[in-house]
Amino acid sequence: MDALYPYVHIIHLMLAIMFLGYVFTDLAVISALKGKFDKENQQKINQSLGKRSFKIFPISLLFLVLTGGMMMSRYINSTAGFAETNLQKILLFKIALVTIIVIGVGSNLYIKFTGGTKSHFMQHHFHKLVIVLGIFIVIAAKMMFVV
Repeated sequence: MDALYPYVHIIHLMLAIMFLGYVFTDLAVISALKGKFDKENQQKINQSLGKRSFKIFPISLLFLVLTGGMMMSRYINSTAGFAETNLQKILLFKIALVTIIVIGVGSNLYIKFTGGTKSHFMQHHFHKLVIVLGIFIVIAAKMMFVV
């Protein structure tokens, strides 16, 4: 794993930039456009963006989790321990935040495949939660190697 670590790290960082960039774009740009069009055009825009984001969002999150798990195995394992150092404790905090995002995305996927309707929170506030959690994850990532 040590030989692959730098490559996995680069892939992980690129995916994180794309993932959070999409969420930021949705919050800052796309949501600002929603009130500028009539209902019919808004619906067309939402459907078009929804199809594309449905393909990108879950897949990028899946690979983020996989690459993160590969990197995590370097710091949390039977030899290094579980929560003995500050780095490990911050990493566990990051994992908890990521778990919240994964559960939310999984819930949205389940609702999409079963034909259900999203809750008000998931429809209007989930991306806000993801961006806040993403910011904390990025800060924690930096703190892991400083503390």
